[in-house]
Amino acid sequence: MAVRVPVRLEAVLGACPGGTLETVALANTGYEAGSADCSLPQAVAARLGLWPSPPGSHLHTVRGYGGVLQVHKLADAVRVRVIPSDRQGLEALAGVLITGTDDEVILSDTLLDALGIVPLVPGRGIWRFSDEPDSQRRPSSPRETW
Repeated sequence: MAVRVPVRLEAVLGACPGGTLETVALANTGYEAGSADCSLPQAVAARLGLWPSPPGSHLHTVRGYGGVLQVHKLADAVRVRVIPSDRQGLEALAGVLITGTDDEVILSDTLLDALGIVPLVPGRGIWRFSDEPDSQRRPSSPRETW
């Protein structure tokens, strides 16, 4: 199991600014980024009006677990908010990398920081928000694929 959290994505750019989608995202501390980024499957990007890739995007080469990939990158393209049932999480503006290989939304390490997500026991999917007491434990959400 891994840490997965419920999120609301809101498009800032593209064909449908203001369009939203609620899904579950993988909190991936191994997705090292210099900025708050998330990886979106093409199906999610299309639902948000970000695919086909809008003007302002560019091809970007990334090295992932499976090798080197070409992805479409858009800076500051979505607002991301963690939406557990018992409170409202922080919101952060994030860039997106649109892939044809991922089948779930993936949050970068820097975006996890911006959203206040603290993985506690990743193998069991346990996490908390950074403003919660150390004793707080939240379970992972079920994986959602696209």
